[in-house]
Amino acid sequence: MQKILKYSWLFIFISFTLVSCEKVIDLDLNTAEPRLVIEGNITSNPGPYLVSLSTSGDYYTTHGINPVSGANIIISNELGHADTLFEFKPGIYHTSTLTGETNRTYTIVVDYNGKEYSGSETLPHKVYIDSLSYEKMEFTGPGGGGGEDKPRYSIYCTFLDPIETVDYYRFDILVNGIPMGGFRSYYYLASDQLFNGHIVQYPIRWVESQPGDTVTISLHTIGFNTWEYFRTLNDALSGGGMGSTPYNPITNLSNNALGYFGAYAIDSKNLVVGQ
Repeated sequence: MQKILKYSWLFIFISFTLVSCEKVIDLDLNTAEPRLVIEGNITSNPGPYLVSLSTSGDYYTTHGINPVSGANIIISNELGHADTLFEFKPGIYHTSTLTGETNRTYTIVVDYNGKEYSGSETLPHKVYIDSLSYEKMEFTGPGGGGGEDKPRYSIYCTFLDPIETVDYYRFDILVNGIPMGGFRSYYYLASDQLFNGHIVQYPIRWVESQPGDTVTISLHTIGFNTWEYFRTLNDALSGGGMGSTPYNPITNLSNNALGYFGAYAIDSKNLVVGQ
């Protein structure tokens, strides 16, 4: 029987703005003038898939984020299937016919104000969650415990990492259908550098929940470009990585655009706390 690897430390975590139920954060990153910000994903779930366009003088501040309308956006794969996106509200565009397929490479091309921006990412194979489990945390961290604070739990996500490939992961957490909030609100990241080919029991800590609550864990198998963006964004959020000078996360987009174009496969499971 294969040994299950248990990880007691926290992997890299981040939070960021996306067009699908994700959070706005405040960043003080390196910008000199307004630049185009592109954010979009192709996933293993059925479409439509969304792309957001905005401009900002300071990347992701609470002011100065302006939606970009009137752009022409095409997403295609290497087989020649191309989908021209439709703008259904200012700065938000969606696909019509595209379907995310494993091991397909998708390319986005954005034409705006006479400039062309592009980026590519390959949609990885799906890695499936085997099981979820939990334990109540005795030490709840800063701001936890006592009073009317909710109990906090460690949720363990168990899955088999494929040995044949180099894999990168992001974990999404919902409590009763709402993104995890409270003391910590972030996404966790992991690569299989330390557990390639093993059964992994990955800890997600400080989940605020009451007995009877439904916790949903989504395991996103992400592409390398997506991993690099989030990894360096996390460094920027923590003030480390590349030194004390603000910098922009690594992007796979051309022509000095900010943001990223990603692709990921999703598997999700639910766990009822207290059962």
